[in-house]
Amino acid sequence: MLELLLLTTFAYAQAVELDVLLSSAPTPAEPTVPAMPRVEIIHPKEGDKYPYVQRSFVLGNAQPGSTVTLNGLPVDLHPGGGFLAMVPFSTGTFQLELQAQWLGQTASTQRVVEVALPGGYPEAQDEPVAVEPEADLELRVGDIVLVRCKGPSGQKGRFHIGGISGDLPMAENPGFPGLYEGHYEIRPKDRGADLKISCAMKAGKADAPGKLTIADSGVRRVAQTLGRLSVLPGPAGGYTLFFPPGVRLELDGRAGGMHRVSLSDHEGGWIDKDNVALLPEGTPPPRGQVGRSMTVAVGSDSVRVYIDTELQLPFEVRQEVEPLSFELRFFNAYQRFDRIKYAPDDPVVKDIRWRQESSRVVSVAVATRMQWGWGYDAFYDAGGRFVLEIRRPPDLTHSENVLAGRKIILDPGHGPQTGAIGPLGTTERDVNLDLATRLQDMLLAEGADVYLTHTSTEGPSLQSRSFMAWEQRGDLFISIHNNALPVTVDPFEKPRGYMVFYYQPQSQRLAEAFHGQYTARQADLADESMQWGDLYVCRTPQMPAVLPGTAYMMFPEQEAKLRTPEYLDGVARTHVEAIRSFYRAYRSLQLRSEDERKAARR
Repeated sequence: MLELLLLTTFAYAQAVELDVLLSSAPTPAEPTVPAMPRVEIIHPKEGDKYPYVQRSFVLGNAQPGSTVTLNGLPVDLHPGGGFLAMVPFSTGTFQLELQAQWLGQTASTQRVVEVALPGGYPEAQDEPVAVEPEADLELRVGDIVLVRCKGPSGQKGRFHIGGISGDLPMAENPGFPGLYEGHYEIRPKDRGADLKISCAMKAGKADAPGKLTIADSGVRRVAQTLGRLSVLPGPAGGYTLFFPPGVRLELDGRAGGMHRVSLSDHEGGWIDKDNVALLPEGTPPPRGQVGRSMTVAVGSDSVRVYIDTELQLPFEVRQEVEPLSFELRFFNAYQRFDRIKYAPDDPVVKDIRWRQESSRVVSVAVATRMQWGWGYDAFYDAGGRFVLEIRRPPDLTHSENVLAGRKIILDPGHGPQTGAIGPLGTTERDVNLDLATRLQDMLLAEGADVYLTHTSTEGPSLQSRSFMAWEQRGDLFISIHNNALPVTVDPFEKPRGYMVFYYQPQSQRLAEAFHGQYTARQADLADESMQWGDLYVCRTPQMPAVLPGTAYMMFPEQEAKLRTPEYLDGVARTHVEAIRSFYRAYRSLQLRSEDERKAARR
């Protein structure tokens, strides 16, 4: 009875204490209900300039569960609140209005963008507008000047170049009504500087933004490359040649801020004026001897081929793999070889041959004993000799752990630029850095040596990342990215997912390994294949380099995946297995081939 009384008393005391606690505790707050539904356009930004498009995509977010329209059209909302939608666009100033309705409340937001006319030319109403040349030109005898003018359709267009021509005909382009085009080939008797180019029609006349200077055909200007690397794009863009500092270039024209470069009788390109220093007028155009000798030198990490050159001439390196070989092409050059000094017990270079390919191009072919390429560098040394440095492969025969001791360079794509942005505002920059950090931890656990090009959102310049990888003497260069599309592409025209980019032939095997692991481990996303891509980091020549793109930030469902740690861990593991499979494939080759074993680094 006493025990029952004590238990009853204890229970009563507990009840009183609980009652006191409940009475003193704050009343639970009612769920916060926003006064208005959330609504936001992430892309495009206010004032964005679009090329000519008839439809394009818009992405953003709204209160989950809202009914959303974009310019009056219904929009499908992801459960997390994000959306991606295609809508019609029109030229000129174009407004987007996003509206969300939720619990009887309505909110809206707007964006205004500018959309160009077809061909990118401005619209002319009553008076003509001369649109090309859009920048000052410096041309020579035989060059053609293109003139374009926009005006009312159905008129008779004419143009003239002040001081050297009378009125010349212009034809209306049948594909772009109101666009008139004409041309003029510069003749030997033509002279003049800053010549005005004008077009005229019944509606009026207009002067082109750019003026024409006719260069003296008897004198060429010479320039010398600056900086760590100068690139030479072709006439329509696209990088083709890459020069170290000190290379001499023959210039034979100019368009705005770009100099035209003459490399041979039929090859050339353009280079930004800020990437070269003009040498004094009268400097002879670069014409130089290649040879007399070539020398092969064997090092523990690489084998170098030294080629005597009279000047630091422009050059091109072409690489082939399986078997590994190189073709060196020297421009504005003539050969005078009389000896090759091969190195005793050279494990890499098999044979060197040369030829005078044309009157201004010398070709040197370097054959090796190797199948795969592990990177190369091409430069002029302090003594002015050309150097081709061929990297030796790693020795993978001593351990089945092919990752142990390998130097892997990880480059989290973007930073400080955001890169792609998802409907909820997730930035590719942040996802890439998170993924790279997870990958770094996994590789370190496998015994690899890992270097990140940056560890914060304030990343280095795009141009410096390849140099950083080479300064670290990396074995592989992995630039980690996710995907986006230009405004001219419909994201819904086909399934979207992962892809892997490479540029150098030596990188194709690594790209294949990444693609194979994505196919096996990332089957939840569409396979957009392995792709050759003219991308800056992929062009890194000193080591195999790839750019894997995991998913599209712009799709709400893919953005949601990339926001979860579990998914990022899975992607990081995919990368680890891709790198492992690449090394394992080479290890198998190295175990079978005595030449590959002899070529390995010491």
